[in-house]
Amino acid sequence: MDIRKVDLNLLLAFDALMQDGNLTRAGFRLGLSQPSMSHALSRLRKISGDPLFVRVPTGMGPTPFALKISGAVRDGLALLQNALDGTAVFDPSTYNRTFQILMSDIGELVYLPRLINKLKISAPNVNLRVLQLPRESYQNAFVSGEADLAIGFLPGLKAGFYQQRLFEDSYVCIARKGHPRIRDDLSLQQFTQESHVLIEPAGSRYSTVSLQSSTTTFIERYLADQGLSRRIALRVPHFLVVPEIVQQTDLLATVPGSVMTYIRPMPKLKILQLPILTPRFQINQFWHQRNHHDVANAWLRRTIAELFLSVLPPPMET
Repeated sequence: MDIRKVDLNLLLAFDALMQDGNLTRAGFRLGLSQPSMSHALSRLRKISGDPLFVRVPTGMGPTPFALKISGAVRDGLALLQNALDGTAVFDPSTYNRTFQILMSDIGELVYLPRLINKLKISAPNVNLRVLQLPRESYQNAFVSGEADLAIGFLPGLKAGFYQQRLFEDSYVCIARKGHPRIRDDLSLQQFTQESHVLIEPAGSRYSTVSLQSSTTTFIERYLADQGLSRRIALRVPHFLVVPEIVQQTDLLATVPGSVMTYIRPMPKLKILQLPILTPRFQINQFWHQRNHHDVANAWLRRTIAELFLSVLPPPMET
């Protein structure tokens, strides 16, 4: 491939296709129509002498040659972007970009309303795209450039990442008002004998997951370590259905306490203190080391910290 024949915009199109595997989604990322993306791919194929991407059931799959050059292309574009960002004054009020953030549906409920309202005022051209992936896929999403930030309880993100503590949280138990056996207090016997609903994120079954656990798998491991067991009558992959299920059944649920301050009022639901002393856990924001000096990423991190942290400790490399 002769680099003199390669337009920078073609490399941006190539990188977007590597990340999204779909012409329409890749075009959306770059602000281009599908015909424009198809034209860019056709030019790249002619220059490289390789198909680069072929049709697969899920969209467009890279060829071995595309996989071979993808890392170098991604790193080169990142170096160029960082160099250009370093020569310009960053102005969030005129900045135009879509940031991609990894978070659970619990995170969507807690963080997004406040963050969107903040961006509407300070950065009206900045957009967000929330990604929900199995915890085991988070690291790859950062390495490939698919994710810019992650927010949550993510002890599996270590080498190559920075993190900043936002706040601490703890657990509460929820039950429906009018539960035939649960009144205003919850005993240990009741907790272990009642049936429960468990939020089990996709790809994070607590019995097999190691470090890539969620807050709900964390409490399961803690209970097992204490020699406590309970009947899990229902497992669901999302939190947002749980309060409604609990309101209409005799099931109990153990959830992060901060979440209950953000859901809409539920008059048929009551919040109970757990009958055991459970550990508190930290909610952090995470970013990959390649984005540590990116001025736009740093600005978004500061914005999130201003919303969810009163005193900002220095970020630590993990």
